[in-house]
Amino acid sequence: MVVVDKEIFFELPNKTKVVLSKSNSLVSYICLFVNVGTRDEPLGCSGVMHVIEHLLFKGTKTRSYFELMALIESVGGDMNAYTSKEETCIYISIQNQYLERAVDVLHDIFYNSDFSEQEFNKEREVIIDEINSYKDTPSELIFDEFEELFFNNHELAANILGTEESLQQMNVDDVRDVYSKRYVSERLIISYVGGVDLDLVLSYIMNYFTALRKNDECVPLRINFTGNPLFAKTFKRETYQTHCMLGAQAPSMYANDKTAMVLLNNLLGGTSFNALLNLSLREERGLTYNIESNYTAYTDVGICTIYFGTDEDKVAQCKTVIFDVCNSIMEHGLSEQQLIMYKQQLVGQLALSFDNYVSLMISNAKSYMNYDKVDSYEEIIDKIESVTNNQIIDLAQSVLNPKSLSCLEYK
Repeated sequence: MVVVDKEIFFELPNKTKVVLSKSNSLVSYICLFVNVGTRDEPLGCSGVMHVIEHLLFKGTKTRSYFELMALIESVGGDMNAYTSKEETCIYISIQNQYLERAVDVLHDIFYNSDFSEQEFNKEREVIIDEINSYKDTPSELIFDEFEELFFNNHELAANILGTEESLQQMNVDDVRDVYSKRYVSERLIISYVGGVDLDLVLSYIMNYFTALRKNDECVPLRINFTGNPLFAKTFKRETYQTHCMLGAQAPSMYANDKTAMVLLNNLLGGTSFNALLNLSLREERGLTYNIESNYTAYTDVGICTIYFGTDEDKVAQCKTVIFDVCNSIMEHGLSEQQLIMYKQQLVGQLALSFDNYVSLMISNAKSYMNYDKVDSYEEIIDKIESVTNNQIIDLAQSVLNPKSLSCLEYK
């Protein structure tokens, strides 16, 4: 496990937040975590946040794409990024002795990105190819299409990649405008995990990130999701199997029962072979190879989904078994032995995630952004251990009731 022997939480004069964790690693991990995602896109610019993520690597006013990448890759470092519905993250992994170089590159990207028209036109075509490639993977596409239906006419419905139509209508001035208004200092969190002395890390950050990036036009407030009617949709797709997704509204990021929901999702259809749905559908009956549940918590709402792929003549039987499992949890919850086992399992998975430095860096940033603090490993374990069987039953009745599940199928 990562040994974290010191942490620093700090806010720069420009309102950028900083969270630093000292570990026993030979490598430094540092990210720019920006509190903007696709739900913050202006109308008519679907996919622009993902375009920005691509273009951030494509050159600044002082360095070309090749110069940026050479600074990091020439010493064996790695630079990457992702966009989600509520945040964007750019991160670098590099040997401890080259940390200042990474901070310099991230500074250049944040303050001086060029967004040239030539690079925009090229990356737009790359992303359109990415969208078309995604359409060839129904087991992944169904997750996004389910959320589009579930959050219909709400900002959370937008696909992260955008659409081919929205990208074709977009121009480089749209990208520059959104970046100038959304990527501001007060929405930035800098997160670090690594072996460099934290006072030195903080000095690097203060040297490079005290300049103010602001825009007088405030980012529009997010609109809270208030719910939509249930739906049951079937789309025709060129697939060998029927792909099915069921889902319902779940606790938000700030809900008191969020930890209980994480546990419920994990025991229902998590990654372990002894997840209840895996045992019932795959191990006991051989009805499907792929069965899983997922829980995503946004700031104002959560969503819990159950996905499986199977032969068309087995879909009804799969649904019956899934509903039986859900009804059993709703009525009885878990035995005392089961509850202890699934808690131990979740704690073990948590320990493994703490051993992943990139995951820890991002988790720290997200926690500091949303809760203005970072829970320790021990505090998270205490939350898991405090979950009761009654909480599991109450959540199941709210989230897993078969009568409250929307459904999307690909046939």
